[in-house]
Amino acid sequence: MEQDGFADAMRAGIVSLPQDLKAMLRIIEDPELDDAGRLLACGALLHVLSGKNAIPGVKGTLGLVDDVLVLRLTLERIARTSPEVAESHREDDPETLGPWAEQLVASRAFLKERFAVVERALEGLPKISYLGHSALECARDQEAATWLYDSVLEAIVEKFEIGRDEAARAVKNVHEIHARLGERA
Repeated sequence: MEQDGFADAMRAGIVSLPQDLKAMLRIIEDPELDDAGRLLACGALLHVLSGKNAIPGVKGTLGLVDDVLVLRLTLERIARTSPEVAESHREDDPETLGPWAEQLVASRAFLKERFAVVERALEGLPKISYLGHSALECARDQEAATWLYDSVLEAIVEKFEIGRDEAARAVKNVHEIHARLGERA
């Protein structure tokens, strides 16, 4: 069942969000990453920190699904422009980055044309700002990059340590995501 595959993928994604955020920080720091990829990755982290939702009306732990998807889509896009960077990080951290592609397959299978709503959220990532820091600034300025790094680590402790049971309860309602995305599709 496509809904079950999506629910399983998002449960795992919600639980791994702290490791995912750290992995994205490592990718940003990679000197081989092209400027567009770095800008997109900074925007993705600012998206997560800001609490903006690419999926309207979804709150609480289930509301983290858009963050999970945005991070995965960001890595997918980076893999197109800097394939050696993406592959290197997958090899270095297979437990975290390895499942991302399969999770996107499960997401696309369940959400079908509605998945385009989440994909469109990526277009705004390079322009995003949060607490006076823009993605562009975080990608180019060391002081802003340090702020982003510190903010992500702080948010991991304060907001993103989600237990398996809490994630499992939340993803029982993934049908809400399908319905809400249908409103924007």
